[in-house]
Amino acid sequence: MLQPDSSDRHDRSSDRMVEELATDCGRDLMRFIARRLKSTEDARDLAQETYARLLRLERKDLIRDPRSYLYRVACNVLYEFELGRKADALGLRRWAAERNHDSDSELIDVGADALTLQRQLESTMKGLSPKCRAVVTLHRREGMTYDEIAKQLGISPSMVKKYLAQGLLHCRERLKDFR
Repeated sequence: MLQPDSSDRHDRSSDRMVEELATDCGRDLMRFIARRLKSTEDARDLAQETYARLLRLERKDLIRDPRSYLYRVACNVLYEFELGRKADALGLRRWAAERNHDSDSELIDVGADALTLQRQLESTMKGLSPKCRAVVTLHRREGMTYDEIAKQLGISPSMVKKYLAQGLLHCRERLKDFR
């Protein structure tokens, strides 16, 4: 009979720690996030992302104060979400202004098309994770390189490339009718 590997036991106890945090702090964490976002739906998504990040940690045993660490991770997730939201809003406004400015003679048609496309683009971008949305926005709208984005978001250049590929594929699939 095979004996469970000690790392399996360690993983289960670490996952149990995250489950206990979810049970003990779940409602408080949701209120903490919702207060900052003013959106219950987004708060649920970000709380889930917070717990997912905790579960992905390899050495949960090194966490001295799990509750404090949970809130630190939640703050990081909130920061990334807000970064993506601000980048989206700024880029969309700039893009819509440039598009409307280019053709004054077709202002009514272009304005309606731009508004429709802007709404579709906003909806499409909301379907991306906060980091993926930030990477797409920083690369496509701000013209930043992989290394600049990686440095700003605190991720590796290879992760920037991965997020960009995922984001562009997502956008292409959802915006194919506007080509």
